[in-house]
Amino acid sequence: MKRIPQGRYSKKFREEAVKHVIEQELSIPDASRRLDVPQSTISYWVRASKTGILKI
Repeated sequence: MKRIPQGRYSKKFREEAVKHVIEQELSIPDASRRLDVPQSTISYWVRASKTGILKI
């Protein structure tokens, strides 16, 4: 998958990434490799989702 310029990701993309980790029990490093997104970014999205900042 090609990286999106300037690290801008759509809300739908972020939601799908979080679902990979939470619902499909994919590890953050595995999701990072599959989606070509930094681990720290996915980790932030997952934390934000769990605290209610990012709605899925």
